Amino acid sequence: MTITAPRRRPWVIALLAGVGLLLGGASPAAAHAVLTDSAPTRGAVVAEPPSQVDLEFSEAVSVSPDAIRVLDPSGRRVDDGRPSAKDDGSYAVGLSDATARGTYTVTYQVESADSHPVGGAFTFSVGEPSATSVVPTVRDPDTGWVGRSYTAARFGAYTGMIIMTGGILMLLLCWPRSEGHPAVRRPTAWAWGLLWVCTLALLLLRGAYVSSGRVADIADVARLADTVRTKTGGLLALRLALLTCCAVLWRYRRRGRQAPPGQYRPSRGLLAGTALLGMGLAWTWAGTEHASTGPQPYLAMPVDAVHLVAAGAWVGGLLVLAGALIRAGDEVPTEAVTRFSRIAFISVCVLALTGLYQSWRQVGSLSALVDTRFGQLLLLKAAGVGLLLCLGQVSRRWTKRLARPQADGGRAPLRALRRWVSAEAVVGLCVIAATTALAATQPARTPSAAVAREGTSATVSLQAVFDSGGPRGEGSADIVVDPGRRGPNAVHVTLTAQDGTPLDAPEIQASLTSRSGSIGPLPVPVERVSAGHWSVSGFQVPVAGSWNLSLTVRTSDFDQATVRESFEIP
Repeated sequence: MTITAPRRRPWVIALLAGVGLLLGGASPAAAHAVLTDSAPTRGAVVAEPPSQVDLEFSEAVSVSPDAIRVLDPSGRRVDDGRPSAKDDGSYAVGLSDATARGTYTVTYQVESADSHPVGGAFTFSVGEPSATSVVPTVRDPDTGWVGRSYTAARFGAYTGMIIMTGGILMLLLCWPRSEGHPAVRRPTAWAWGLLWVCTLALLLLRGAYVSSGRVADIADVARLADTVRTKTGGLLALRLALLTCCAVLWRYRRRGRQAPPGQYRPSRGLLAGTALLGMGLAWTWAGTEHASTGPQPYLAMPVDAVHLVAAGAWVGGLLVLAGALIRAGDEVPTEAVTRFSRIAFISVCVLALTGLYQSWRQVGSLSALVDTRFGQLLLLKAAGVGLLLCLGQVSRRWTKRLARPQADGGRAPLRALRRWVSAEAVVGLCVIAATTALAATQPARTPSAAVAREGTSATVSLQAVFDSGGPRGEGSADIVVDPGRRGPNAVHVTLTAQDGTPLDAPEIQASLTSRSGSIGPLPVPVERVSAGHWSVSGFQVPVAGSWNLSLTVRTSDFDQATVRESFEIP
């Protein structure tokens, strides 16, 4: 149930706060780093092997000994495993045994300042392009068992934080006598447990999430120790410690049961300690994600922490009060609703102010709301918040009817109120889910987002199986489009027979057609470089969007097969 302030048409203020909530986000969104330049550059052909490989990112990143790898045409690692920082955002790794001529592959898996892992790959050649046993692939950190578990734990942490904040609000300020009532005490305790368990899961999964993505790496104690030494891992450990302090404070709060009914009031020391712990918990989010990077981080981090606490006071308090109304019904005192109304009014005002500031940092322009994925998610979240406010208006009307004397004792309004409040709770959880998605999405207004819109992206790697008939007519084709962006690209096609040996087909033909069919087919003039390997440098992909690749493989004078694959150019 959305509780309104004791003012005329207070839902207007709630609407403004909802806009602030959806634009600012109850949680910070990630401003991921992107690779902006390299030496040698993507797809370059150099005369002699370089002594080192330089990578320049849009912001400072965290690198480990295995963060940057350089592999020769045979797949052998030739870097020294000691990447070093040169300038802000620039890193170099030395080459210790790069003597072979041909195509080299550079892969990187680093951690952005916002704690999100960023990976990619590109190639360069020494002398001339050649066949390579390495197929550049880019691991999406949010896929696989580890990635999905990390996303689920992140959603659980947000949910636990918001509900726990609302529950503590009810326990200390709105309904102090409710500690003995399970309708408020249990959701608060469960939210604390959910937040503690999810935070521990995030800490354990972190090492594998930002590196290999393998489940076996979760049990690597050395990797866990390295995670705790990072900024994100340290703040996750701090969150666990603060949650333990919350449990101690909860035990201290239980002394209030000794006071006569209706006379207990929390002390100023208890309120101050609770406020400090709440801000400390919120800081563990603000200090690792979007608020810690970009313009004015010294102001953005405290604003973001206040925003998260205010969102918990409003949305979390709404969910806890709704659950209490559903389970306890008329046992919820009128003064508890009135107190929450006043606190909710303050919370929505804070959300409006902090949300407007965050919207300036994250969106920047109205066009970005429809032109970027971050903006589209914000619009989706806007729909959820708008629906939540509309449901709250209906709940408010039933609340007023419930306060009036009823012939049936108020059962009909109470039943209706329970239905509408349940719908609000479901929509509130959907808004939290949208917030979790925003936390893993690049904001519209960041330097790295601008670079991404200009066309920097990861290498496209495709694999297709074909069967042209006849002897040695079956095989697979590995297709690499590097750097996988609008403009000049290097296209590599490697054919492999069923037994794993290179398949040196007499002829192959490739073409690109836009998914809509408005452009193409554009012939891709690949030329044979070595047995089983064809490539072309500087092929122009004219526009970003969805493309279909058609590859025809002729294995004899009479046998050929055509395969088609689709990919995206950002």
